[in-house]
Amino acid sequence: MINFPTDLTIDSCESFVDGLQEVRRGEALYLPSDFNNALFGGVAAAIQAVNTWGRFSSSREIILGGQSEVVQEYADEIVNRPHKFSAAMLAKKISLSSSDADIRGSVNIAARDAIENQAGSKHGQQRGALCWFSFVDHSSKGFDKNFYTMSSSEGALPRQLPQIENVIKSMVDKSIDVLGAAQKLSSDDMQHLGRIFYELFLNTHEHGTRGASRSAWLRPGQRVIYSNGISLFDKALEKRTQGERGLSTYLQTHRVGEVEKSRFVEISIIDSGLGFFERWCADHKQSSQGHDLDFEYSIIKKCFSTRQTSSGKDNKGLGLPVVMDRLTKLKAFMKVRSGRLSLYRDFISQPYASGDSCDFSDWMTALPASESLTQLGQVSGVAITFLIPLEPKQ
Repeated sequence: MINFPTDLTIDSCESFVDGLQEVRRGEALYLPSDFNNALFGGVAAAIQAVNTWGRFSSSREIILGGQSEVVQEYADEIVNRPHKFSAAMLAKKISLSSSDADIRGSVNIAARDAIENQAGSKHGQQRGALCWFSFVDHSSKGFDKNFYTMSSSEGALPRQLPQIENVIKSMVDKSIDVLGAAQKLSSDDMQHLGRIFYELFLNTHEHGTRGASRSAWLRPGQRVIYSNGISLFDKALEKRTQGERGLSTYLQTHRVGEVEKSRFVEISIIDSGLGFFERWCADHKQSSQGHDLDFEYSIIKKCFSTRQTSSGKDNKGLGLPVVMDRLTKLKAFMKVRSGRLSLYRDFISQPYASGDSCDFSDWMTALPASESLTQLGQVSGVAITFLIPLEPKQ
């Protein structure tokens, strides 16, 4: 049995991914009932770790921890936790630690209801300051009407910028409202954020939902987007990020005066696709094996520095370069995990400018990625997380 971490820090999720290479592919995944430390990209890292397990496992069996014997309580818990929901949508069998009975049918009913209900809300599903949308691409529930229109000739088509901007505004406003004591983003900042999210959503729709052949959707395949409000006292903030040097430096840079608490909105988008590098290799009919980290990094940089049209479609987006520009305007922090690399960019200390080569830093060493790259375990898909600082209410 493979144990999923209760501590949802990025480091814990990386250790889980590394450990997959040391276990048999048929072993079940144990999901504990409790978890903590899901801030600063923890939820995104957990979802990506689950997606990686789903690609690795031959049995895709889940065992749920807990003391209750009431099946509905487990089903409700799964749909209220994005990483558990993601695991369940990949599973062939779901059982309890106290019983071998398969409760997947009950979980799927709860999941169907949750997906249908999220379509009726502009901020999606919600638990506290966490708001999210799940897209189960291998099912009929992959095309939430907040994000897609249906065409009889072309199938599901992403909505235009104004509609998707309204959705992300609703998500972020709800996260900030629940957080409390923080000002909402200005109209200009929300427009920047809307454009960022629109480009990332188009990117994951076009590049993160297909296999080696773009003619077929990944099965199983899924995507999650979420916003979360973060408010921590400075000492708690320092303790939580002490092992994450790049993030810690960014948070220290952002501190202004004697404010006791720091407040942020965290936004993530995760897919279970091939990832930046393998997607590029598939499109160029190349093997992804045998390449060094520098080449993999160069492809990720290329994705952020040029408009990607490898699918041959014109979706009217401006591409990922505009993401870098808008994140600079928002004084944001961005983390990217794909393939064997984990990268970040601090847009306070490293603002984007026209002609920028879109350099990142290595997550593990906090050194420029052009000088130091750490090889991590291969993950499924792409997970992008960014933090945007919030001003306290006056």
